[in-house]
Amino acid sequence: MTVKIGLIVGIPLLLLIIWLIWRRKKCIRKIRCMVEKEKCELLNSLTLPFGFGYEPRQEIFISDHNAWQRGQGYEALFDKLASKFHMVIDAFPVYFNYQNKTWLIEFWKGQYGINTGAEIGVYHTNRPIPEHYRKQVHYNAVNDEEMPYISMCLEKKCKKLFFVKDFHWWLAAFKMGMFSQPKDLILHATITFDDCSAVQAFVCGLEEAGFSRKTYCVQNTTVCLLIDQTNIYTGIQKLHRCLIQFFNRCLCALYRIVTKPFTNTADRLLFLYEQLPWCFRRILQIHAYGKKPGRKTKT
Repeated sequence: MTVKIGLIVGIPLLLLIIWLIWRRKKCIRKIRCMVEKEKCELLNSLTLPFGFGYEPRQEIFISDHNAWQRGQGYEALFDKLASKFHMVIDAFPVYFNYQNKTWLIEFWKGQYGINTGAEIGVYHTNRPIPEHYRKQVHYNAVNDEEMPYISMCLEKKCKKLFFVKDFHWWLAAFKMGMFSQPKDLILHATITFDDCSAVQAFVCGLEEAGFSRKTYCVQNTTVCLLIDQTNIYTGIQKLHRCLIQFFNRCLCALYRIVTKPFTNTADRLLFLYEQLPWCFRRILQIHAYGKKPGRKTKT
């Protein structure tokens, strides 16, 4: 009787293992037979619905101009919720009044699940907001005509991870499978405005936000910033972030193990898509805060 039960359980299990090994080898062959252009095109078609495009030269994901996140806007509450979605990041919001509106230009750097990355977002309200209410209201992404020219370079322990630039409302870039502590990251950023009055307003916002004169400089209508500081947390918040980072580190290691046949990001992700499509979709929800792509909230 025991032998029969063992055979009933063991044979299907053995067949399942054989099938999984065969399927894995088949996926490896499929990815290796694809040319680079084909890989990039397929990967972009898969990632654009999540608001990102793949840049093969630097092996990074960059936010799309028409990303679904644009309709979400931004508010201070999102920063408070970040760690609940495995984002352990430094956030540096800069508020200022310009053209009868309150603007928010915010800088982020840190760990986004299994991604190391940085962001610069540009938002505003439709009216001036009193200073004591600025962190309580919702900000909308700027329109195409209002987008400044932004560049950013992210470094980790003196090593450049990536450099991106564009006219954008939310310039964001992420290096998948890399684990980092926010304090080890340095963000070099430049923002070019339309006129000097916008520069002056932004500089006033920088000073109000606590940026020292050593961390930025002004060149005509361009402001250059060095963000090498980190947010300080204590007590429960510090412990919570440490636990999330431990989990993020484990996820990064697991990602590398599962995709071990490959070292290139495009190969790794396409292999993951073929093997575990649900996992592929989950790790691309970098900045979703629990929302599904294409779903908008009312402002």
